[in-house]
Amino acid sequence: MYTKNKMKNKITNLSAISPSLSHWIIVILSLCVINSYDGNFVFDDTEAIVNNDDVRDTPIWQIFKNDFWGTKLSHKQSHKSYRPLTILSFRLHFWLRQDLISQDFHIMNIALHSMVCLLTLFVYNMLLGPDERNTSFYAAALFAVHPIHTEAVSGIVGRAELLCTLFTWLSILLYNHVIYTKTLLHAWIAMSAFAICITIAMLCKETGITAIGICAIYDIVIVNKIYPIDVINFLLFKYSNKNVNNFFKYKNTILRLFVLSFITVILLSLRFSIMGFSVPKFQPVDNPASFMDNIFYRILNYNYIYCLNTWLLICPIWLCFDWSMGCVPLITGYDHRIFMIIMFWVLFGILIMHTFTSRKDKTLSYIIMGLAILILPFLPASNIFFNVGFVLAERILYIPSAGYCLLLVIGLQKFSARFSLPQASLLAYMILIILLFARSWIRSNQWRNEELLFQSALDVCPLNAKVHYNIAKKAADAGYVDLAKLEYQEALRLNPKYAQAMNNLGNLLKDQGQLLEALSLFKQAINLQEDSAIAWMNLGTVQSALKQYEESEASYFRALQQRSNYPNCYYNLGVLYLERKQYDKALKAWINATSQKPTHKLAWTNMIILLYDLDRLEEALRMANKALKFIPNHAPIYCNIANILGQKGKYEEAEVQFKLAISKNPMDPIIYANLGVLYHRWNKLNAAEQMYKRALQLKPDLKSAKDNMKSLYTLGTIK
Repeated sequence: MYTKNKMKNKITNLSAISPSLSHWIIVILSLCVINSYDGNFVFDDTEAIVNNDDVRDTPIWQIFKNDFWGTKLSHKQSHKSYRPLTILSFRLHFWLRQDLISQDFHIMNIALHSMVCLLTLFVYNMLLGPDERNTSFYAAALFAVHPIHTEAVSGIVGRAELLCTLFTWLSILLYNHVIYTKTLLHAWIAMSAFAICITIAMLCKETGITAIGICAIYDIVIVNKIYPIDVINFLLFKYSNKNVNNFFKYKNTILRLFVLSFITVILLSLRFSIMGFSVPKFQPVDNPASFMDNIFYRILNYNYIYCLNTWLLICPIWLCFDWSMGCVPLITGYDHRIFMIIMFWVLFGILIMHTFTSRKDKTLSYIIMGLAILILPFLPASNIFFNVGFVLAERILYIPSAGYCLLLVIGLQKFSARFSLPQASLLAYMILIILLFARSWIRSNQWRNEELLFQSALDVCPLNAKVHYNIAKKAADAGYVDLAKLEYQEALRLNPKYAQAMNNLGNLLKDQGQLLEALSLFKQAINLQEDSAIAWMNLGTVQSALKQYEESEASYFRALQQRSNYPNCYYNLGVLYLERKQYDKALKAWINATSQKPTHKLAWTNMIILLYDLDRLEEALRMANKALKFIPNHAPIYCNIANILGQKGKYEEAEVQFKLAISKNPMDPIIYANLGVLYHRWNKLNAAEQMYKRALQLKPDLKSAKDNMKSLYTLGTIK
């Protein structure tokens, strides 16, 4: 064991720093990710928040039936990621502001990270005790600035990790209270609070349940000082009767461990029942290693991924928002990376052997706790129990990094004590803190928008097809069609089976009139993913444009078979029926679209226009007034109401509606042109002239306004 003199010979003595000051230092260091405070919604934020109805208007009870992305858990395409409390936290933002403002989400994430960093210090203090507060501080400071956290903090969907960690740390602190409380009543109250926190952590993200394992190891190793070698000797019957009897004196510990086991069984049973006792199904592009037929190479690739995760903790230079699709090439034969795997397991094996062979002291117990925090929360992402839908994800290292930081500081402390280099160790530590702080500062800035994020990924993973796909998607949204086409083609070159890239490239080609090329791409996408609803719908739109109406209708029906709640597909089906002059079917399809998505503006507008063209004016008027209940700020609805009223000769009421339309969209030339027509019929020729001129100011080539202006001048009353 270390002597007292050696224990004092650490990096430095922080006894002069008050606890409150150390807390403020941790909070300040945690702000290394503050660059992202005013960032946009990026990458997965779009699907999980912006396009997720659960964040806006889904009934609250329905959120508990859907996965993290808003898909029903029972759906075969669901990822089974069940995080309803995280979604409710997003829902709270929308409820408070009645809008999705990305800055609100980012600021909350940064605040949560600061809270987690403080709680990390409290957990370290609990694990190490009052004599090791300097070690706790150093480890917590390292945790606060580690760049591996930028994805969890700067990516809004990382809220799941933040909330999960917050309640994981609270549950561990509560479990400590269970152990040391003096009354049975307080113990059971604390245990109940512990169970609630564990449940909340698991409902924020699934890894929250691993806190139970951390608590069990804490109880066994720290509290009861039972080490791995003791357990092995007990199992091998190498203890005397006296020693064996000692194992049974821990009746309170055994009771606590039994309660922990009971809570684990209950929570896992509930979790699997919610999933329908089925595991999610992923595509080979999500996690290629898990689809390898050769079990030896599959395990070899898993182990290489473990090496990469460890390297990102040690040296977080290569950070990427996505590590799939060629970013990490598979090991399929002789490869120099195999030596990295061997080296990893040799070093890790030495550390594990150290925990079994070292003298039993406090340092050993701290190392065991560091390993527990490092390994246990990582197990759900290890592909050991079930396949996951990613190759490598930096955010899943948020909790494990707390174990790594503790181990690193303990190692630095031992190095300083062994070689009597406290000042050199302190200097090395300070340099490390500065470097990690700077890396986090730079990386959080890259998460502010997708342009910076995707470009940074190219520097790390130029062979990642998904990176090129996302760059293409962003370019297409910005109107850079040629760049988008090139990037989609590059994504398909890197991954010829990338169905999503085929879909998006097909849509670009369709918009450019290259229908046959688009048709070929959609058919290829369907061959790869026959259950892809969007591929079937896209195929239907191209077939409709090629006048292949029967094939188009069949494709739309196939899309609806794969996804019954698909308002856009119903809308396109209605357009198909309109082209075939099947007006009742068109109306029925659009009614389905608006019943599934009451804010579907195009469906409402098309129904009103169709009823108007069919001279069913009263129905059109009722439909328009119904639409206003869901889209009260949509100017074309008011314009259509005005046209209907004008057709019925109710000019004054029509004028009011046109002015309401202008108030909603004062830059739409069509509204002014239609209002000019109303004045023209109403014989308010000067007012009609003003409206036509205003329409032509906004759009000089507007043919209807030009023609009506000429007609107005032929009357001879206006010169």
